[in-house]
Amino acid sequence: MRNKLLKLSLYWSAFGFLAGTRLLLKIAFSSRNKIISLSLPGFRFPVYIRAHSSDEYTFQQIFIQKEYEFPVDKKIGSILDAGANIGLAALFFAQKFPAASIICLEPEPGNFSLLQKNTENYPNILPVQAGLWSKSAFLQVIDEGLDNWGFTVKECSADTPGSIRAVSMADLLAGYSLEKFDLVKLDIEGSEKEILDAADAANWLASCSVLVIELHDRMKPGTSASLFKAVQNKEYLFDVKGENLLFHFRDGNA
Repeated sequence: MRNKLLKLSLYWSAFGFLAGTRLLLKIAFSSRNKIISLSLPGFRFPVYIRAHSSDEYTFQQIFIQKEYEFPVDKKIGSILDAGANIGLAALFFAQKFPAASIICLEPEPGNFSLLQKNTENYPNILPVQAGLWSKSAFLQVIDEGLDNWGFTVKECSADTPGSIRAVSMADLLAGYSLEKFDLVKLDIEGSEKEILDAADAANWLASCSVLVIELHDRMKPGTSASLFKAVQNKEYLFDVKGENLLFHFRDGNA
C-alpha cells in the first residue's frame, strides 16, 4: 500500500491530480503488454507504452523522475539517441529542443515498431532500425530475459536469421550529411564499450557538446574504463542523473 501511495504522489507531482490519476488508472486496468495511449500535459500527441512492462518504468524515469532534464547552455541542433527503445527519450528531447533533428537507433523489432508509432507525428525525429557499432556490420539481437529494455546485441554474419544492420558514428554522420551530433545519448546495454573503443571515437567526441550515457559494466566489464579513457584529456562538467552520467563538454568540444 505504501508503494502505491508513493507512486500516486509521484504521478500527482509530475502531472497534477486529475491527469496523474487518469494515467495511473489507465495503466492499472490494462492487461500486460497491451499497447495503451497516454495523454501527457504539454504534449500535443499521445505517448504509447506496453502496460505492465519495462516500458512503464522507462516512462517513469523520463517523464516523472525526469532523468533527461538537465540545463544546457549551448545550442542543440542535432541529437543521436542510440538505444532509443520505444522513443520516450526522443519525445522528451523533441519537447526540450524543438529545433533539433533527432536520429533514433533501435535494433529490436518490437521496440522499433513502437518507436515508429511514438514518433510518427514528429517530422524532426527519424527512427532507424539499426544498432550503433564500431563499424559497418550486422548484429544479432539477444534476449537477456530483462524485458523490453534489456536486449543486447552481438556481431554476426549478414545471412544470420533476423540480423540487423549495424552502423558506426562515421556512417551516420556521412549518411545524413551531418558535421556533428551536439547531443549524444547512449543506452545500448553494454555496446557502448565498442563505441568508445572505436577508432573514430575521438572524432565525434571532439565536436559533441553533451554526452548522456548509461554504463553496463555488469554486461560488459571494462565499459567504465573505456569511457573515462575516451574523455581523460577533455575538459567537462560532470553530473549523475538517475542511471545516466552527464558530460557537458566545455566550448562545445569533448
